[in-house]
Amino acid sequence: MVTLFDDVFSPYARKVRIALYEKGVPFERERALHGDCNRTDFIDVNPRAEVPALVDGDFSLYDSTVICEYLEDRYPEPSLYPADPRRRAKCRLIEDIADTQLDAALYAVTVIEFGRNERHPEIRAAAARDVSRIFDELEHQLGTSDFFCETYSLADIAVVPHAVVASFLGFAPDGQRHRGLAAWLARVQERPAVVHDNADVLDTLSRLQAEQRSAFDPYRVQWRSDRLEWVIKNGFADWLLAEMRAGRTFFPLTVAD
Repeated sequence: MVTLFDDVFSPYARKVRIALYEKGVPFERERALHGDCNRTDFIDVNPRAEVPALVDGDFSLYDSTVICEYLEDRYPEPSLYPADPRRRAKCRLIEDIADTQLDAALYAVTVIEFGRNERHPEIRAAAARDVSRIFDELEHQLGTSDFFCETYSLADIAVVPHAVVASFLGFAPDGQRHRGLAAWLARVQERPAVVHDNADVLDTLSRLQAEQRSAFDPYRVQWRSDRLEWVIKNGFADWLLAEMRAGRTFFPLTVAD
C-alpha cells in the first residue's frame, strides 16, 4: 500500500493526491496541517520534513514533481503525461510555471489576508499584477484547446490547485481577458478526482472553523526558494526582515550530521 505524507491544503500535496485519484491507486494518508512541516516522524522519507512525501513498500521519495513522475512510471494507466515529446515537455513547463511562479505570487497574500485577516495593499497589488501576467501566459499556452496539452494531463492537475486559491483570494481569471482559462478552470473542476479533492479541502476547512482552529499558523510561516525570491524581487525585503526579527518565519528542517 502506498502511504502519502501530506497536508490537505498544500497545492503540491493536492497535485499528488489528484494524480493518485486519477490513476485509481489506493493510498493511506499521514496528514499534517500547514505549519507542522518540521515534524521529525518522517525525516527518513524526506530529510527536510516537507510534504508531500511518498512511501511505496520499501521505497520512498519526496518532491511533488518527482513523485508524480514516479507514479506515471509505476502505474502507467491512465497516462497523465502526453506521449509526444514536445507536448510532454510543454506539460512539464506548465507544471513548473504553476509550482514556482503562480505559487510564489499567491503565498504572501495567503499568509497576510487569509491567515492573519490583515491587509498589505502593496503586496496585494504586486500579487495581482503577477497573477494576471501568469494567467496571460497560461491563456496563451491553452490556446483553443480544452486542456493545456490537447488532452488532460499533469499540466492541468498542477495548475488547478493554484488557480482555485487565486480565485479564492480575489484573483480569478478575467472572464474577458482570460476567457479560455476561466472555461478551463470550470471544466477541470468537474473531473471526479478534482471534485473528490475539493470536497476534502472544504470539509477540512469547515471542520477547523467549527473547532475554531486555523488552517495554518500565520505567525509561523515557512519560507523557501521561489516564495522568498518573489518577496525580495518585488521590493518587500524589509517586510520579510521584520517578519524574521519578530520570529514569524521558519525554514525547512535540516538534519545534523
